[in-house]
Amino acid sequence: MNNSPDIPTPWIHRVAVLTTALALLPIFLGAMTTTANAGMAFPNWPNSDEYTMFSYPWLGLIQDMGTNKENYDKFLEHGHRLAGVVIGIAAIVLAGLCWTKRTTSTLTWLGTGVLLAVIGQGMIGGFRVLERMPELAMLHGLFASIVFALMAITATVASSRWSNQEAMLSANSVKGAKIASTFLLFYLLIQYALGGIIRHPMTGMRAPIHEHLGLGILSIVVVGIVSFFEFRSNSSWLKRGMGMVLGLIVLQVLIGLVTYAMKFGVPSMGIVAVAESAGQVISRTAHMITGVLVIGATAVLTIRTYRVGYVKKYSELAVLSQSAAK
Repeated sequence: MNNSPDIPTPWIHRVAVLTTALALLPIFLGAMTTTANAGMAFPNWPNSDEYTMFSYPWLGLIQDMGTNKENYDKFLEHGHRLAGVVIGIAAIVLAGLCWTKRTTSTLTWLGTGVLLAVIGQGMIGGFRVLERMPELAMLHGLFASIVFALMAITATVASSRWSNQEAMLSANSVKGAKIASTFLLFYLLIQYALGGIIRHPMTGMRAPIHEHLGLGILSIVVVGIVSFFEFRSNSSWLKRGMGMVLGLIVLQVLIGLVTYAMKFGVPSMGIVAVAESAGQVISRTAHMITGVLVIGATAVLTIRTYRVGYVKKYSELAVLSQSAAK
């Protein structure tokens, strides 16, 4: 194992990847909870009814879950809370490794940031229950994508590829790619926020359905422009990242169209909207989870692009400095 202060240890990368993967569990259960309108299954937090987090007879709800809506809601909500505990433990381990192993200061602070973000996300979810505020539910969903992106970035910075500067020097200029990928990231966050408003309707506010749908379709054009700059960089690292983003966005748009059809129906195609049908539940949940993956993949692409630009810039400055010294 390489314990150089300039290179992350393999264990930090492994735990960062595991933490990012585990984060999909509370995200999935949270999406299911929102889809089922089960966010207020319990009136209290952090306890569930009169039970503590770990004493609640959670698995006992399974047998009546199919016929009892209240049990179904409580199964989802308490499962979401337990998944939050799991990701909290993973974040503690990750932060601990980042502080105790000899690694970069950037990675140390990223590990700390992940832990603080997970704690903050849990508190937002708790206050959403205690204050009964749909605005906090929307913020809870939006912040989930940011926390996931931060975890994915940490895993990227902890990878051996991040430290392999020689492979980055052969890339072309990434100035345009940096601007384009940054714009795409903020574009997707706005799009995700609009989706959150639709999923968490608030009194007196119109659901921005058409805006969300229009920006979703337009995102294909935006990602096409970003692809042009990223592929022009001639970096395999950036090309792979761009390919992941492109595939996820196309998938997200397709799932979004299915979600729209399931929610509102398409009479000309014989599709009738049925409230809380399996089609609605599956499509809405898949749309939300894929949205998180899109933001995470775009955040990783953006940080990779900036890394390549940083390495090339300081390599060129080093060459100029050496030339001037001669």
